[in-house]
Amino acid sequence: MIFKEILSELRKKIVKKVAVEKYYLKEQNLLFEFKLSNFFVVKKVIKAEFLINKEKYRLNCEVLHNNRLIVKIPQHLLNLVTSSSSLQLTINNKKMWITEHEIYEVDDFKEGILIGQKILSIKVKRNIIIENHYAGFHFMNTSISTIVESVKYNAFTLSIRLPYVLKEGSRDIELYGFNNFQFRILKGKRLDEGSLFVFDEFSEMAAGLWRMFLYADHKLYSLYLENDFTESVSSYHHQFKILCRESYLYLELQPHTMEIDFISIEEKQNSEILFSFSLGNRVTDVEYSLQVDEPKSGLLETYPLKNENGLFQTTLPMNNLMDNLFVKRFFIVEHSDEPKVYRFSLDKRTLQNTTTRYKVISNSQLVKLKFYRRKDLSLGLAMTPAKLKKSIREVKDFQVEGVIGAIEEFIGSKAYLMVEDRASQESLQVPISGEFTVDFNTLDLISLKSKDKTVLDLFVVIENNSQDVIRKEKIRYTKAQYKKDNYYSYIKQLDDNGDEHHFMITTTPFNNVKVEAFTVRNDVKIPQDTKTKDENVWLMGERANTAQDNGIVFFKWLQEHTSIEAYYVIEEDSSEYEHIKHLTNVLIFGSDKHFEIAFKAKVLLGTHDLENILPYKPAKGFFGYEETLKIFLQHGVLGRKNVEYHKKNYDMPFDLFIVSSEPEKKVIVMDEMGYDDHEVVATGLARFDNLIQVDPPKDILLMPTWRDWINTDEQFLKSEYFMAYANLIQNEKLLGLLEEYDVNINFYPHYRAQDYFQSEIEDMHERIKFIPLGSQTVQQLLIDHALLITDYSSVSFDFTLLNKPVVYYHFDVERFFRKGILRPIEETFIGGIGSYEEELVTIIEDRIKSNFANFEYEITGIIKHQDQNNSRRIYDEVQKLLEVKRNS
Repeated sequence: MIFKEILSELRKKIVKKVAVEKYYLKEQNLLFEFKLSNFFVVKKVIKAEFLINKEKYRLNCEVLHNNRLIVKIPQHLLNLVTSSSSLQLTINNKKMWITEHEIYEVDDFKEGILIGQKILSIKVKRNIIIENHYAGFHFMNTSISTIVESVKYNAFTLSIRLPYVLKEGSRDIELYGFNNFQFRILKGKRLDEGSLFVFDEFSEMAAGLWRMFLYADHKLYSLYLENDFTESVSSYHHQFKILCRESYLYLELQPHTMEIDFISIEEKQNSEILFSFSLGNRVTDVEYSLQVDEPKSGLLETYPLKNENGLFQTTLPMNNLMDNLFVKRFFIVEHSDEPKVYRFSLDKRTLQNTTTRYKVISNSQLVKLKFYRRKDLSLGLAMTPAKLKKSIREVKDFQVEGVIGAIEEFIGSKAYLMVEDRASQESLQVPISGEFTVDFNTLDLISLKSKDKTVLDLFVVIENNSQDVIRKEKIRYTKAQYKKDNYYSYIKQLDDNGDEHHFMITTTPFNNVKVEAFTVRNDVKIPQDTKTKDENVWLMGERANTAQDNGIVFFKWLQEHTSIEAYYVIEEDSSEYEHIKHLTNVLIFGSDKHFEIAFKAKVLLGTHDLENILPYKPAKGFFGYEETLKIFLQHGVLGRKNVEYHKKNYDMPFDLFIVSSEPEKKVIVMDEMGYDDHEVVATGLARFDNLIQVDPPKDILLMPTWRDWINTDEQFLKSEYFMAYANLIQNEKLLGLLEEYDVNINFYPHYRAQDYFQSEIEDMHERIKFIPLGSQTVQQLLIDHALLITDYSSVSFDFTLLNKPVVYYHFDVERFFRKGILRPIEETFIGGIGSYEEELVTIIEDRIKSNFANFEYEITGIIKHQDQNNSRRIYDEVQKLLEVKRNS
């Protein structure tokens, strides 16, 4: 421990640092001030560059006192920023990693910079990133004169010289407040027929400094403040001031805080927490209550506080605290004529005089509770469930050897290794403890299979004395060397009918163990030579149960425009099979004809892994698979989340990888995923051919993607993901907007989430329409809607290609990209981004009121070809590849 502290101190003294302290406008320049640390040479060769749309511009920089640096970006360069740009520093030929100085970090009121008719947002992420974050808004150069007439609790009155563009006799107006990366809307009510407007609703405002604009006719006008006004007043959540900065109107909001000089947290025997605190010398006869806030779910619980001589007490039921194991925050609510909600303000020593860590039993397991002082000095509660320690250490001879840690923290419980069919969720269980060996040769896996080709997942299950499952988690292989087209152990078994059942132990990209299985029925005719393939026979598909993406579009194009013997494969029980079964050469997955074509097809084309289009395992040694040509048609535009299609993940990788742009090809598929130049082509996606907007759409499509960390029903229903969308489609303000503007939201959850949302959310508002899986193609849904709300789905690119607006819900962006993001968020998320529910609804409101006008962004860096010739280009590239293979 001492060595680590010494090493940390040493690093502070020798590692070169460039920390930005502040930024500001001065004489038509945007200035950044940096502090340089641990640069021991006197002479420094400093190069500052501004990158805009791949163009580099050299910037003026000035070094002061050898350790301070000022960099200037002239306004004419800032005017060129359309989406995102960056300021990069090189010192003595070494590229610098820019960080935030402490002075910069404690500044809660950083703001965007108004340049011309746009506000530029600024953040520090290795470089200085400057974004046109509010590209969808039109800022006017003209301003509107404003006078502050009065302020009082939860309200202020402005005299506004209304612009001519505002309708005569308008009763309501809106003020838009902007800071660096957020905006809010304040609604004002007109007093009589004059120019006075009162604003009295601040619930959606957050702490910070907000520059205010008047919204009229889809334009934003700066408010020129004619009088200084420095009186501080209160709203329910904040202390706020109206400020005059450079003659313009700002609102500054700070949260109410209450200093606590004593706090006691005590566990009682009746499963309650006795919560006590005092306010020092603060004398009051006002009633207070304790509010427990769960930010991730939006749940609030309020408990009355008993006041005995300045000591406030209440009891918190343990069951309420642990209903969800999300972080909690604590507030004090003042019940007075001017009610307020206060944050706790805790000194470092305040919590040292009470117990802050507890272990309690919940759902037959020990849960750790930790009360702590948050960064904003308020009080928080974190809860950590018992950790289930387990792993597979060896796989050989079709058996697994593993270990499970002591499960004492799971009270009165037993552990099992569960083998579960992914399709039917039928399972079998084997008791395990300590070091264990499970021989799969002795398990009846044939009976467990629900389909000829399926996956059997492995879980460790903990059951309590009542046989309730209290934990179900996948188990990892410590020696995993993940390959999609290989396996660790393999057996073949015959059943009484003479059918061959093939089983392979493999792992997922997360190294979780699974068993893949396929069946070759005894009536399937296997050619003597499966290594000879027919170049004119092409087999393609998407997921085994879908027909609405690049696969089906390219299949239809081939049949209409070429002499290729093209086949499309899909499962018979898929709802989408009904829509295409009339087409020539549509194969039922696993049918005799499917096997026949799979044995002889030279070209395999999939939007996902080729598992989805072959009736057997795509691996060397299975029916000449190594002799096929493998084409990845893609199911989206890459550049966001890390995907599984890296070249290193295959013994026999794709021969041709389809992308939509040169940056996607070079930055993602070549540099990041390891493919060579000749293996990647920027043809565009086949489905783009069908993106043609005919009739003007009206409604909103809500289409979130999945979260890979959710594995069980219980996890889903308690997840932040489920609660975020359940709360959104019940948001009162949003529902009011839908009613007012006669708009519907059509909710199309990810296929893995469909059942949950349909069954768990009762009494949906009539403006929220649920779209069942397969009832419409995704492409038609995109064409039929005016606005798309998604989170991270690549279907947003299709929508943008249709020149329609996309709004993103990034409530869990850090967790979603916890394993990295392929390109910066500002480069691929083209549209409005909401980080929490209220912000998202405000952005949606703005788009509705703008008649669903699109945001102004340049997309050539995302989609190279904006035409209907994508399928033709793909076909030509495959033919070129066949020619190369033929000649070699």
